[in-house]
Amino acid sequence: MEYKTEYSSGKKVLLIVNPKAGRTTSKAKAEALKKTFIRYGFLPDLYLTEYAGHATELAGSSAGKYDIVVCCGGDGTLHEVVCGLMELKERPVLGYIPAGTTNDFAKSMKLQRMPELAVSTMAKGKLQTVDCGEFNGKKFIYVSSFGAFTKVSYGTSQEAKNVFGRSAYLFDSIQSAFEIRPYHARITTDDAVYEDDFIFGAAANSLSVGGVINLPRNMVSMSDGKLEVLLIRSVENPEDLPDTIHACIDLNFDHENVIFTKSSYVKMEFSEDTPFTLDGEYAGEIKEADIKIINPGYDLLIP
Repeated sequence: MEYKTEYSSGKKVLLIVNPKAGRTTSKAKAEALKKTFIRYGFLPDLYLTEYAGHATELAGSSAGKYDIVVCCGGDGTLHEVVCGLMELKERPVLGYIPAGTTNDFAKSMKLQRMPELAVSTMAKGKLQTVDCGEFNGKKFIYVSSFGAFTKVSYGTSQEAKNVFGRSAYLFDSIQSAFEIRPYHARITTDDAVYEDDFIFGAAANSLSVGGVINLPRNMVSMSDGKLEVLLIRSVENPEDLPDTIHACIDLNFDHENVIFTKSSYVKMEFSEDTPFTLDGEYAGEIKEADIKIINPGYDLLIP
């Protein structure tokens, strides 16, 4: 096999691997991945994450030391790495090898999951600047959300995800369907104000909104300085709920209970403490959220 190293030759790489992500990572496989980077001309230093927030610390210490920071793990690990990078004035280029259960962000960016293909792609050096979200000062890479089904992403155990994969989310989604409840909110975007009872809301920079809605690629740009905002109003008659949910899944944004728009800034004000998720992780309960897009964000190696 011929290894092309025009871009990668001599590039210093901080390789951050979460050995507990998904079913495909381990210390041995991380060492094999390091050797693959060496074959393609990179100069990698390998670190395995040991605790929550470790990836953020590692990425945040990379300024001036590395040309590229490569994350191998799930969306949660990537979230931590981006949080670390976004605190730097001069950010190394980011590479991502998805190894989690869902990998919504990787699917949006069409990133390679197979290590050999992923590293060969990075060796070509093709970059895209990707926007980053900010939620009450906290960074997120692709979605902030509240309401229906959001608990599934952070409530499903890592053990269940490792064993059952996406089926683990399905089982928990069925259970959470019986826990849907409305939240009264006033939501302000660039162009409008919406005040109502909502069962779901998301501000995202992704093709997948809340893990439920998959938007067409022609509706989403990861670098346009805009958030995709999706809101689902509550229904008075529970029998109307399936119709509303299906309208979202079918992308019927003309439905009276579905709101879809784009905005560079979103303010959400609630009448009570409301649980939120950022990139699938629990972000606490809040009554007010200031959500904005950071443009430009970070440079990502892409196919």
